[in-house]
Amino acid sequence: MAVELRRRPERVGDMLEALLRRLDPGGCFILVRLARVWPEVAGEAIARRTEVKALKFHTAIIKVSSTMWIQELTAIKHAILTRLRERLGDDSVRDLRFVPGRLSRRRSKPRPRPRELRRAIVGLELKDPELRATFERLIEAWGRASR
Repeated sequence: MAVELRRRPERVGDMLEALLRRLDPGGCFILVRLARVWPEVAGEAIARRTEVKALKFHTAIIKVSSTMWIQELTAIKHAILTRLRERLGDDSVRDLRFVPGRLSRRRSKPRPRPRELRRAIVGLELKDPELRATFERLIEAWGRASR
């Protein structure tokens, strides 16, 4: 009798980070790593108003939505830089430069839930009660997920 081993699902971002580490042990993909950790290091309020633009000669260029935020970020630059170095685990980023600019990410409006599709799926007949309960929880989670 064969024993079936199931692996836990992995986040795509974690898989890509592991792949980048294998492909680039020298750290040339530091900009990708920097962009990934920036929201965590900067914090939610700052991350919403900033965007990693480039990395030039160990200086991270951070695009900022307004000049007022540039002044605020300049005042706390050393604290952000310290947290960034700790999170990255090296000194590949030695300075931060804040520049004004329009952020490139789109701000999307929440989409309405596709209720017709959900009703059609819920109407599916599943005889196994455990499978039916699991499927209903999955559909509920899908309905609550942001898109």
